[in-house]
Amino acid sequence: MMRSLISQIKAVWQRENKLILASKWQLSLVTWLPLACMLLIYAIFSQGIPRDLAVAVVDQDHSRLSRNLVRYIDANPSLAVTSQLVNLAEGKDLMQRGEVYAVVHIPRGFENQIYLAMTPEVSTFYNAQYVLIGKLVSSNMAKTFGTFMAQIDAVKTLATGGNLALIKGTVAPISTQVNPLYNVSTNYVPFLVTAAVPALWQIFVLVSVLLGFGMEYKNNTENSWFQHADGSVVSAVIGKLLPYTLLSVVHGLLFLSFFYGYLSMPMHGNWGYLLLILLVAVLAGQAIALFIFTLTMNLTQAISMGAAYSAPAFAFIGVTFPAESMPPLAQMWRSLLPITHYMQLQIGQVNYGQSFMALLPQLTALALFMLTFFIAIYRIKRHRDNALLMTRRTLPTGHEDE
Repeated sequence: MMRSLISQIKAVWQRENKLILASKWQLSLVTWLPLACMLLIYAIFSQGIPRDLAVAVVDQDHSRLSRNLVRYIDANPSLAVTSQLVNLAEGKDLMQRGEVYAVVHIPRGFENQIYLAMTPEVSTFYNAQYVLIGKLVSSNMAKTFGTFMAQIDAVKTLATGGNLALIKGTVAPISTQVNPLYNVSTNYVPFLVTAAVPALWQIFVLVSVLLGFGMEYKNNTENSWFQHADGSVVSAVIGKLLPYTLLSVVHGLLFLSFFYGYLSMPMHGNWGYLLLILLVAVLAGQAIALFIFTLTMNLTQAISMGAAYSAPAFAFIGVTFPAESMPPLAQMWRSLLPITHYMQLQIGQVNYGQSFMALLPQLTALALFMLTFFIAIYRIKRHRDNALLMTRRTLPTGHEDE
């Protein structure tokens, strides 16, 4: 029995390998295309930390201190003063055209007000439509202004006969120490790329399965497929999925090796656990893909449904927006996506080095998606049996000679 099952799976697997090699599009989908997309995403964020965000300055004071403030802004690694304008209207036009992310307005009398111990108002207008850029501009502007004012306060204290200890107490009466535990350099690669690549990888997992099964029914070759499995639907499904499973796991290992091997990102977990998580994630994604296909048994409709299901997954991962702050409907949809469970497992293993028992609840939730395999296999079998029944009914009935 077991030998027969293995031979059936092997026959279907060999047939599927030939089909993949015969189709340039399908071969690309399961070989180099996922890797090319991974490298493309990395290339976009490879700088890691945003630098030289364009800022325009409207300096209406033209004093020594105002020019010094402009130099402070330009000296910030994340900011770059690219334009010095006459009025705010010009700055608004530049921002609307997307040429600058912020406009700084230094009013007339800026230097005089500082010398008179008054509080001049320097305004920064930034484009909050770009949420991450807006936060970077806002925080770096605050740091720059803080440093600039600290220098002025230090000079005033020294001028009145104060000493260094008094300067420190005046400029920074409360000392704070903030220590990031993970992603110490606030690099975009560990933050975004390690989440965006698995989200894209999951799409390739789904699409490869949808295309592999959909082409059988589009080309009316499902009878040949079942014949290679001696009529066993279970063997036919396993044998067909096997090459896609192996290739998807290899892709997963390659992107993890690229991040935590070649790029030497901090890796606190166990590679054996990561391999197990990858395998379960691939099987979960394939199970959902097969279930989606059996809802229609039509390639075009299944691809559309699969795209609608998997493409927005990155927004629900919880990396760019806290999952706890999502509305209940979004949290429910999030729980129905395998990639969200996978990302929690990957983060828990890579960043925190969680033990197997700590990973088990989330791993179990991910494994539950594989239950849809049984539903999908049942639906494929029922579709096959109905097709055979219809074929028998439409066959012409022979008549014996009298």
